[in-house]
Amino acid sequence: MHIGTVSTKLTHTRTIPLLVCLLGCSGEGDANNKLSLAWKFGSGDCASNKVEKVKVTVTPPGGASAASEFACAAGAGDLGDITTGSYGIKAEGLDGAGTPRFEASMTASFPDGKVSGPLDLTLRPKASNVNVTWNGCPPGVVQPYFVALYRPPTSGTALTNKVKEVQESCQAKRATLESIAPGDYVVEVNSRAVTPAVRGTKPVTVVAGQDVEVALSVP
Repeated sequence: MHIGTVSTKLTHTRTIPLLVCLLGCSGEGDANNKLSLAWKFGSGDCASNKVEKVKVTVTPPGGASAASEFACAAGAGDLGDITTGSYGIKAEGLDGAGTPRFEASMTASFPDGKVSGPLDLTLRPKASNVNVTWNGCPPGVVQPYFVALYRPPTSGTALTNKVKEVQESCQAKRATLESIAPGDYVVEVNSRAVTPAVRGTKPVTVVAGQDVEVALSVP
């Protein structure tokens, strides 16, 4: 009788902790559903790109988005627990004023609700718009203006390395060159007509994530 009693107690002693763990106990298994993100830049680092914080927005399947901010220099951040499904992840590099200058996004799927390791994203400069305006429209202009963006030429050479071009009516007095990468450029407004010949150029520097206004005095 004593042997049977001891056997019963031992069985219960081992079974109860096992059931508790199946319901969820802290340990190595829980670490597999912790989502983390590591980031880097396509060129440069936090200091050279003047990025102080990285804002990460996670959109779970069928749920509301949640955002977290981390020091850029940390290089990584923990995003909490995940379950099964696909998650949308967006990272933005913020400058000292909180303006997004760099960005990256991805979709990560976890069919079994487990994470094999940190996710990696490469932050790249946000594109900007170049808004071009001109002050007038001479009589006789019936064709559209050609508004173009060029890479700066070498000294004394013509504008040949065109990045983007749009057409707009003279009367609009405004055109937008969209999704321009950071860098130095030359804006040109040109009627490409013999009479009246209207042309104006102006250098412009585009900064990541910041639209720029260019005012030209033509003709």
